[in-house]
Order: sequence, then C-alpha cells, then structure tokens
Amino acid sequence: MNEMKFSASYALMLVFALCLSHAYASDAPKTGTMPELVACLSDDNAPFSSSNGGGIDAEMSRRLGEFLHRPVRISWIAIPERGGLGRALRLAMKPGNCDLFFGIPVNGTANEDVLEQHLETSEPYLSTGYVLVAAKGSNVRTLDDAQRAQRVGVVTATPADMYLHKQRFNRIPYGNNRDLLDALSEGAVNAAVLWLPALASAEQRGFELWPNAIRDEHLPSPELETRFVIAMRSGEADLKANLNAALAHLRSDGSLDSILRRHGIARTHVQ
Repeated sequence: MNEMKFSASYALMLVFALCLSHAYASDAPKTGTMPELVACLSDDNAPFSSSNGGGIDAEMSRRLGEFLHRPVRISWIAIPERGGLGRALRLAMKPGNCDLFFGIPVNGTANEDVLEQHLETSEPYLSTGYVLVAAKGSNVRTLDDAQRAQRVGVVTATPADMYLHKQRFNRIPYGNNRDLLDALSEGAVNAAVLWLPALASAEQRGFELWPNAIRDEHLPSPELETRFVIAMRSGEADLKANLNAALAHLRSDGSLDSILRRHGIARTHVQ
C-alpha cells in the first residue's frame, strides 16, 4: 500500500516536472530561430551601398548579423528627391519595416533628420572626408600650394566649397563629382578638393588616377569630416548595446579595415 502511494506521488511529480520543463523550453531562444534583422540601405549610394553591387554597408550588415547570431535581410531603399533622407527615414523606421538604417551621415554632433524623428544611433563606424588631388603635371604638393594656385576645383554647395570660400582659395565650382574629375584629367584646374567616397566610386567604375595624384588625405578642418552611424528606433537599448559591441569587435579584429579598403576608402574607421 505504501509502495503504491509512493509510486503515485512520484508519477505526479514527474508529470509536473515535465510540464515545467516544457514551459521554460518554449520561452527560451532556440539556436537558429533568432528574429530576423531588416537592414535598410540606400539603393544608389556607392561605395556605401548599391542594389547592383552591394557596398560597404551591405557587407557591414552581414558581418554584424553574424556577430549577433541573427539572420539579416537587406531592404533596398530609394532616397526620394523630395524630402531626401528625412522622408526615407520616416517611412522606413515605422514599426514592421526596418530595424536598422545604415549610412546615416553626421556632421558635427548629430544628424537633424535623426533628431527630428527621435531615433537612436549606433557609435560611428566610419569617418571620411575630402582629399586634395593635383591635376596631371601640376606643381601643387600641399594645401598651402593649392591656396596659391589659380584654379582649385570643388563641387558647389558642399562643405568643401564653403571651406575653400572661407579660406579665400581661387575656387572653381562644378556641378557634380564627375565633371570635377573630368576637369582634373583635362588639366582645367590645378587641383581639386574631392569627396573621397566619390573618388572611390569613380575608381570602381573604371576611372584611373595618375601617379601621385592624391597630395593630402587629411585636410585640417573638422567641418570637412563626416561620420556614419546606424539608425534604429528608440527604446531598443539591448539592440543598441549589442550593435555597438559588434562594431567594436569588427574594428578590433581588422574586419572593418578590410571592408573599407576593399571599397577604396583609404581613410578607415574612427577610433
């Protein structure tokens, strides 16, 4: 009789334990079933991102997903002419659309579009700016030489254009980077202050620089520096902390350097 009571009690305890175990197991994350991260990237912003060729941000999103053990799906976003990045962010960062938006430029302390929409951002993963490029046969060697030159090319209405204006360079404005590169090749200017990513993108399309063309890769002005961050919705502290940890890891193990050099950004990551 006692033995039968013991067996019945044991059986009830076993059933309870199995039920409790099942309850904990259903709540625990399972390997390979982590939620997907949707990474939104501009579809036409080489060398950062391009729906035809990938780019820096496409590689970064995949590497970050590997570090976070989460599958990543890239969603290509067209930046509209009207509203620009602000409108793209507003639509993309609605719940259910993008988890992360790569390639957000920051000049100074913050990006105004990010602030207006109360988004959070990662630590900067890339810092880049402008380079001094001398024309073929030019005797320009330094920025001081360029300041004495008769014709220094620059794309109009850019930070570099404002910088040259303030420093009283003899600047010649061009409408876009392609025209500026043509002017350099043809010797229409003595030198140019050129956006490094634009030069990298041109080289990916087959543009070839002449020997010793780049004279200076560090123009001495914070206003010519642009840092890039990743935007996310507010209230996701764990995602932000994990993302920053992943970025620190990619910096420390050399992965970030490799990605940037592969896409022609000689000036690498922020420290």
